Amino acid sequence: MATTTDPATARQGYGRVAKLLHWLTVAALVAQFTIGYVMEAEDGGRGRGRGRGRGRSGDDGGGHGRGRGRGGHDDEGLVEQGWSLLTAHVALGLAILLVALVRVVWRRVDGLPSWAETLSARERRMAHVTERVLLAMLFVVPATGLVLVLVDDDWLAAHVTAHVVFFAALAAHLGLVLKHTLVDRDRLLARML
Repeated sequence: MATTTDPATARQGYGRVAKLLHWLTVAALVAQFTIGYVMEAEDGGRGRGRGRGRGRSGDDGGGHGRGRGRGGHDDEGLVEQGWSLLTAHVALGLAILLVALVRVVWRRVDGLPSWAETLSARERRMAHVTERVLLAMLFVVPATGLVLVLVDDDWLAAHVTAHVVFFAALAAHLGLVLKHTLVDRDRLLARML
């Protein structure tokens, strides 16, 4: 990825489009994880939130049919209107994939600002790795979720593992930002605001 090296012409922060894409991603991820965990909580961990419908014998969800979101509970009346939590979850997953693709393309086109002067060499390596992992997970988490919904619950372990990797990288990313905001009190966060 391109990085400006001439200090005289180097940008010190991210551009408007990069900021918009970053915060759009944050909002979409908050909505996506909220919907996903609400589906799982309403489901009681039985799998219907991931698309499982009524049981094969037609019972009220005690079985493990392949309803793919058409059976079980009605997401508080939203299914009758053609919109379920599962539909919203899948739509957001596709939107996140699209935004991730746009982010990667935009980084190639626009480049990155110069490193913040307050970042040590170790912190720069950490930021570089966590940003790459986070970008990769913007593809992996939705992709494994789509496969989970469309193919089989055997993909649940891959989807959960992708969540764990995402949250570990996010914790490192946020930890670095919080250190520079609360301890070092520099303007690292302002580069993305």
